Amino acid sequence: MCGIIGIVGVSPVAERLLDSLKRLEYRGYDSAGVATIDRGKLDRRRAAGKIRALEEALAAEPIAGQVGVGHTRWATHGAPTTRNAHPHRAGRVAVVHNGIIENFAELKRELAAQGRSFESDTDTEVIAQLIDRELSSGLAPLAAFKAALDRIEGAYALAVLVEGEEALIMGARRGSPLVVGYGEGEMFIGSDALAVGPFTQRIAYLEEGDYVAIDHDQALVFDAVGEPVRRAIHQVPASAALVEKGAYRHFMEKEIHEQPDAVQHTLSAYIDPVKRRARAPDGYDFKDAPRM
Repeated sequence: MCGIIGIVGVSPVAERLLDSLKRLEYRGYDSAGVATIDRGKLDRRRAAGKIRALEEALAAEPIAGQVGVGHTRWATHGAPTTRNAHPHRAGRVAVVHNGIIENFAELKRELAAQGRSFESDTDTEVIAQLIDRELSSGLAPLAAFKAALDRIEGAYALAVLVEGEEALIMGARRGSPLVVGYGEGEMFIGSDALAVGPFTQRIAYLEEGDYVAIDHDQALVFDAVGEPVRRAIHQVPASAALVEKGAYRHFMEKEIHEQPDAVQHTLSAYIDPVKRRARAPDGYDFKDAPRM
């Protein structure tokens, strides 16, 4: 399962994003990347392979900025290459995403017909393109984000940057977990409490369908229909074992709720949603299966 970290900070965030991604290596991944906004401009660095490759890319071309997002990716749609690594960018928007967008092929055809071009093979890039399209129509960032969420189907945990917004990260979850961390003059977003653990132990767990906007001091949380809601802030123990249970009572309950996302990730290796075809695992003949 991929890892997400986002920081609205009071000091440069690139190094802290990297440190958090290292804590998420246990999830498994095949590429990594970060994006920041500095002086109003969005920039990113990505690399295939281990986080040390991303560290080398950042050492060669450092990026500044006090707001940023990071991601470790386990390839689903698209090969594990730099061009398919997150964050994905379209115009003013950068997105990191855990999960699978089920209707991305349909949305991609729609956006391509409107003249938008794609640089990756992923489903995630569609999200960035949708948000940027809504921004271009004149919507404010949060309204553009909600308009995009209303179009996508599937499982997701998202963290989004918008160029020109130096104190804003937007996030949303459906089928994949996402948490908000509360600091002192800083706010965080992550795929689990372990991601934000180095920075704060005050954490709120977003509920299914929630979306959120964080700045330096607060989190504005909305439910799936756009109504403002409050989510309880928990004081989370530093123990990684306890942290990883998230909001669930025990690990069995957590694994039950993760089953849909796990099945989607498994099937995605054998399904091409663009060509609407499925293939068998390499070297396997279903005639040899006694039952299914």
